[in-house]
Amino acid sequence: MHTPASQDVDVCTYGATEARQVVDAAIAAGLHAVAITDHNTAGWCDAMAEAARGTPLVVLPGVELSTAEGHLLAIWEEGTPAQFIEDVLVELGILRADHGDLHKALRTGFAETARSIAARGGLAIAAHAEREKGLLRIPVADHVNQTMLDPAIAAVEIVDIAEAEKIRVRLDGKRDLAVVRSSDTTAPGASVHVLHGVGNRRTWIKASRPDLRGLRHAMADPSLRIRLVEPAVPEHTVIKSVTVTGGFLDGQQFEFSGDLNCLLGGTGAGKSLLIELVRFALDQQTDANDFPQVRKEVESRLKYALTSGSTVEVVLTRGHARCIVRRAYFEDGSTRPEFVGDTEHLAGLSGRIAITGFSQSEVIEYARTPVGRMALIDAALDLTEFRETDVVTRLNDNGRLISGLESKIVQAKQKLHAFPDVEKRLAELSDLFDGETVKMQAKWSSEKALFDTLVGIPELKVVAGTSGGDKFRGSAAVAGNYDLYERAQATYTILNEAIDAANAQLSQVLLAVNKELATIRQEWLDRYQKFDRQLAEAVSRIDADNKGLAALRTRLIELQTEKAKLDAQRTQLNEEFLPNLTTAKAYREELISELLDARKARRRRREDRIKALNKLMGGIVRIKMLPQNDDSAYLTDLTAIAKGSRLRSPVLQQICEKSTPVKLVRSFLAGDVDGVCAATGVEHKHIETLFEHVTEKGTIEDFLLLQTLDLHDGLSVEFRKHSNDGYVPIERLAHGQKCTAILIVALADGNDPLIIDQPEDALHAPWIEEYLVAKLRDLRGSRQYIFATRSPGLVVSADAEMIITLTSDATNGVVEATGSLERHDLNVLALYHLEGGPVPFKRRTVKLALSMS
Repeated sequence: MHTPASQDVDVCTYGATEARQVVDAAIAAGLHAVAITDHNTAGWCDAMAEAARGTPLVVLPGVELSTAEGHLLAIWEEGTPAQFIEDVLVELGILRADHGDLHKALRTGFAETARSIAARGGLAIAAHAEREKGLLRIPVADHVNQTMLDPAIAAVEIVDIAEAEKIRVRLDGKRDLAVVRSSDTTAPGASVHVLHGVGNRRTWIKASRPDLRGLRHAMADPSLRIRLVEPAVPEHTVIKSVTVTGGFLDGQQFEFSGDLNCLLGGTGAGKSLLIELVRFALDQQTDANDFPQVRKEVESRLKYALTSGSTVEVVLTRGHARCIVRRAYFEDGSTRPEFVGDTEHLAGLSGRIAITGFSQSEVIEYARTPVGRMALIDAALDLTEFRETDVVTRLNDNGRLISGLESKIVQAKQKLHAFPDVEKRLAELSDLFDGETVKMQAKWSSEKALFDTLVGIPELKVVAGTSGGDKFRGSAAVAGNYDLYERAQATYTILNEAIDAANAQLSQVLLAVNKELATIRQEWLDRYQKFDRQLAEAVSRIDADNKGLAALRTRLIELQTEKAKLDAQRTQLNEEFLPNLTTAKAYREELISELLDARKARRRRREDRIKALNKLMGGIVRIKMLPQNDDSAYLTDLTAIAKGSRLRSPVLQQICEKSTPVKLVRSFLAGDVDGVCAATGVEHKHIETLFEHVTEKGTIEDFLLLQTLDLHDGLSVEFRKHSNDGYVPIERLAHGQKCTAILIVALADGNDPLIIDQPEDALHAPWIEEYLVAKLRDLRGSRQYIFATRSPGLVVSADAEMIITLTSDATNGVVEATGSLERHDLNVLALYHLEGGPVPFKRRTVKLALSMS
């Protein structure tokens, strides 16, 4: 910006006569830093620095030089005295008497002057490049291009934002040159310098502080750190801070950037522990079912590094929403996370705040196992709407019902095997007696089976867990809450009295009911005995010759009673068991159809997710859904059910390969042995053996459970190193390639925070740069990354915005420093942790520099 120190500023129209007015205007415009670059003079630099003292504004002193070819900005570090800059002007050839003279120009051009500025600690930027006296106005195009390639030119300043793309095309990848905009203290549409033009054009840079060191760092990597339009407010979830109370990291608070964060430190300093604490607090730890060994190692680490009662507090944001999550650790069972704040915009349908996390070596497990690879696909999907668990629960209940009915039907049919014989013997005996007598005897026999069971109903009681009132007897833990104790105790008393009254009334009713039932049964027995005596007298009269009709009558009664029971059993079989079984089977088919529809919908959603992922991965990794499912669980369960049937493994394997659990069980319920044989090619006797074994061993319920098996969707993950290579299935990849493929999927998957403990493990160094670093640079601004790492590529090449270094003694880990690489202390620590310090880094640089020439 220009001040009244420039000759082309009209003090009358500029709008300010004092430095403080300029400082206030810059702050009011929302600027964090300004560079004072008046024409060939540093006249107002000291005054501006003094006026900004105690304000948030950073003032960088400088000058706009008139070179032999055009205007060049020269900027120095905050606090550099104007005297130093004036001395530089003299050295460059502008005498003190000529300072501020617009018409005095250097003998040197852009590049040579820029090198002189750089040699004196300054930063050179080609001013208003496309306007009058700008670099791009030089008529010799090749000379312009060579000048822009000179490393002493740190950046090119433009007025029209469209020029940025033209410069990029012009350089054709030979240099990633920073392009900046600034107001030159001119109002929109005007060319005169006026105070209200401050901030009219501005540049956003990413740095921990907008001083010259931060500016240099940004211009060294402009694609990540310089923007000509205001960056949008991030809409992705960001972990802002983590605070630990108790244990190894007691009292430590960690502040994170919304972009790339790297944790550095020696072994045992707490890097991995911090990763696990974040996952613990958010209840997003390694799945113990999928990766039991990794989870065991994590639990061991937490147990060692945390004391019982230690707490972790995580602050998260998403846009303008803010939420705090707290969780306490206890070895015998930790509390659930406690949420405070705007959880509606941060927590998903599961009630948890989603992150994607990998513990140390967990990436390897994801790469190695099919279930892990599918978990990556499902990570960004909401699959709760398919309600598979609810359908499976209903199917399990239905399976128990069918199994029970099948057992009852088998038992009933076994009993009914005796029915023809009973009928035959009963017909033979009936011929010896009067027909009406036999019919009447049969009726009394059928009633006997009914009234014999009319016995007393056992004791009934209302039962409720009402001992809670005892807890409120005695004094209150908090004296002020004694009134609540009394109310709770009184409430429980009311409940207990109501239960006692209900039980007393139930007892009286039950006594009367049992007495009445006993009376009814006795009256029936009296009537039956009367009929029996009459029948006995009639038989005595008939059997005057002592032919033994009395004994035959006793047998007749026994057979009639047995037939009455069999008739009841047949009625129950035909009117209850078989219809209920038919209904249960039909309902089961409805449930199976619902389950299959849900799984098909889930598969379609996975396929859509895979299409999106494939686009994001740029052809490096390719994922496909396979037409066949993983039937390993099917074979395992079928083998367990067939144990003892003497069916051999090849037969069971053939059944699994050629049929699905749904179809196999459906055929079993329909008794369709032939259908299974036709579908699988297995011999009739083997299928018959299997079905009979299930029925005889009483494992129908287990067999039906096969239909609920979730045969994992088959997934193909393929990787190719270069665009002209073919894809290789992940199963055939080397260890490091597998991990690289998984990390590429993770980087492309969603916008939730990605937290990885040592992502570089098992990766070949060039792949870190070629795949991970390149991807991280492409995806910046859309997601937060937190890595515990030792990789220079991830920290330096990927340009970590927040570096946290940790150190420790025997008992505690502490934060050593935080910031980014432009800060001197962080640069020194990063050099130590990543390269072993200056000496080994210099040795490697010297010995490997030959390859750079």
